[in-house]
Amino acid sequence: MLSKNSNLFTAIIVGVVGILMIVLHKRIELLNWISIAVGLMFVLPSLYVLCTSLGSKQKLPGGIAFVSIGGVILGLLMCIFPSAFSGLFVYVFAALLAAFGIYQIVDLASWNKVVRLPLYFYIVPILMIAAGIVILCTNIRDINTVVVLITGISLIAFSVNSICEYLSTRSASQKVEEHNGSAGF
Repeated sequence: MLSKNSNLFTAIIVGVVGILMIVLHKRIELLNWISIAVGLMFVLPSLYVLCTSLGSKQKLPGGIAFVSIGGVILGLLMCIFPSAFSGLFVYVFAALLAAFGIYQIVDLASWNKVVRLPLYFYIVPILMIAAGIVILCTNIRDINTVVVLITGISLIAFSVNSICEYLSTRSASQKVEEHNGSAGF
């Protein structure tokens, strides 16, 4: 049941991110702020590794030092020149939409072995894959705010679909766990 609970938690987090993207979609600088945030996520752990290795008596392997320095440089570039990386994040959002759609179709297909789910559960994942492909094929510089809005709406749809799937399969999941628990002893 841990896996299904973590799927529910993921669905809730994805829904919150989708709501935030919809609320903030008109802010042109949103993608720049995302770039800066990701840049900081590169800089801070890399600096931590470098600083702790300098204070340590043990020598840091060369590969780790090289990766840490690269992380600091890439993170600083993302923080200093966020607009150069913001277009890249639009493609990342599009790829995530397609990946979430594929993941949800695979998850639904695995549940169809245990519980017969209605076909309308497949509509949202198919639309997410289509939205991801459309965004990947579009000139991104012209439609940054639309991409953020589409991504937000798709993430909320994914979240709602995942929560409905969780609720629809909860009793079957409990029966499978009870069956596996009693079969083992």
